Amino acid sequence: MGTGYTRNDTANNIADGNVINAADFDGEYDAIEAAFNSSTGHTHDGTAAEGGPITVIGPAQQLVATATSINPSTNAGLDLGTTSLQFKDLYVDGTAFIDSFSGDMSIDTNNKLQFRDADLSISSTADGQLDVASDTTVKFTSPEVIMTDDVRLQSDAAVLTFGADDDVKLTHVADTGLGATAASGFQLSLQTSDISVDNGNTIGKISFNAPLEDSGSDARLVGAEIDAVAENNFGAADNSTALVFKTNTSATATERVRIKSDGDVVFTGASANMVWDTSANALDFADNASIVVGTGDDLTITHNGTNSSIVNATNELIIQGDGITVQSNTGTEKYIDMDVNGAVNLYHNDVKKIETTADGVDVSGDISVGNINLDGNTVSSTDTNGNINLSPNGTGTVVINTDLDIDNININGNAITSTNTNGGIDIDPNGTGVVTLKYNSSDVLETSATGVTITGTVTATTFSGAISGTVAAGSTGVTQSQGDNSTKLATTAYVDTAVSGGSGTTDANALAFAIALG
Repeated sequence: MGTGYTRNDTANNIADGNVINAADFDGEYDAIEAAFNSSTGHTHDGTAAEGGPITVIGPAQQLVATATSINPSTNAGLDLGTTSLQFKDLYVDGTAFIDSFSGDMSIDTNNKLQFRDADLSISSTADGQLDVASDTTVKFTSPEVIMTDDVRLQSDAAVLTFGADDDVKLTHVADTGLGATAASGFQLSLQTSDISVDNGNTIGKISFNAPLEDSGSDARLVGAEIDAVAENNFGAADNSTALVFKTNTSATATERVRIKSDGDVVFTGASANMVWDTSANALDFADNASIVVGTGDDLTITHNGTNSSIVNATNELIIQGDGITVQSNTGTEKYIDMDVNGAVNLYHNDVKKIETTADGVDVSGDISVGNINLDGNTVSSTDTNGNINLSPNGTGTVVINTDLDIDNININGNAITSTNTNGGIDIDPNGTGVVTLKYNSSDVLETSATGVTITGTVTATTFSGAISGTVAAGSTGVTQSQGDNSTKLATTAYVDTAVSGGSGTTDANALAFAIALG
């Protein structure tokens, strides 16, 4: 007998033909059972002493053993344990294949499904939570991974990588946001799945929202937004799209700037817009839209639909340029032109009327003014032998309120008058100057320190007052005849006191007086 089996009846050999009573059989059975007990260490190894190997186990021979494996007798026809009779531990040194599960595979909360080492495992530390732990990489080779809810990367500076070469990365910036990098310029594409895009449809949108609050509504609204909006119905040859920027304060975001598909940029105001017109290379302000410059809105340029205005509210409005021209809207007619180191010219109906010069101002045509104030002392003419004419209109007069100091006065009319009630007219030369009266360019009266010199005959209707003085020697007298009442220097003087015809009347031809030369 083998060493693992001890006969119960060691005194007698059981030989063919022997009778085995019940007690002997029971004892032998117990001995055989004991031989296969793990405590006895019996191994049935198939040696000659032990007999051939046991290759089939089970009442229906369900389990078949080979030199390298233990297999069920039929494919998928044998359970390994039951819900009430479970194996304690399962150790696999190699590869384990599980074709499918017809029910659940449960892992106790306090246990893990480990792979290769203790740092790679699947477990559940809380109800409804699956924990996958790895000290290196967890790799999904499936063409698609579907998550029905949130995906959370809870580590600061966590990186979400895309691409076969890890060429696109989203990196978490702690308490701030995401950093995006790409191998050849980062691109973010927002695409609608709508195959029929109509005019006004939103193709893509980026919204900036404030955090939710327990009370109030302001923070629940979109604070700012960027929309891509279709400008026409999309077709094979038309995908015109505008980019719309929206902002607001304590209200839903409202359009502020629109970049149109043709490049025009529209700035939307409360009542007026401003447009950068790409095709015209112009910044187009709508009526009542203003250009405002300065910290205190000091300079404003506005067109109200009828008129345009430039308003400077602080100090001076300075316009600088080597040449400045003010002209009509068509550019065909000048109003003002100014040249550096040169003249300033004023025009009427495109004809120059006033020009500044190094000496003053040249005027072409008449000057009509209310008053003229002269800072200097001279009004002169550059016209050779030209005159200066002061010509009031109609019955108007030239009034001089103070002294008039001139070299020559030419009077085209016939009168020198005074508008002062009962006022006189004084002709008063300066110093030893004289007053000269001329007739036909010849002197007839001249004042002097001693009196008046008269050239020619003095004729008067009457004389009043006394005549005194001395008749200069050499004066030539004429004969005074009786009946001649003219005043003369005469060689003979008559005083006619006769009464004509004894009528008692004075002779009408009587001489009033005569100066006798003696």
